[in-house]
Amino acid sequence: MNSWVPIIYRGFWDVPRIFLFQFQNKQFLFDCAFSEELDDYPDDFQVFLMPSNLLDTELPTDWTELEGMALCHLGTIPVKMTRFDPTLRKQVDAAIVESLIPETAPVR
Repeated sequence: MNSWVPIIYRGFWDVPRIFLFQFQNKQFLFDCAFSEELDDYPDDFQVFLMPSNLLDTELPTDWTELEGMALCHLGTIPVKMTRFDPTLRKQVDAAIVESLIPETAPVR
């Protein structure tokens, strides 16, 4: 089943490389930062649970700082398994995170 949700993102190389979205009353950060060691982007997104009440005005200008705001690291998801809308810029199929969603999320 598809669970298409809107994303907000910064950084794009073939697909958004860092983006946020809300799903099942939780906010998620997908991050796939450029690796100097690989001289390329890794094959996996790092997935983080973010504070659910995070406002747009609270987002840092430099999104590389978002990981520091995360409640916890949930795991990794292959970039190639992440389904985006045809524009690759508006929506993601959030169903992919269902297996990573903790039963009880930490409160912050």
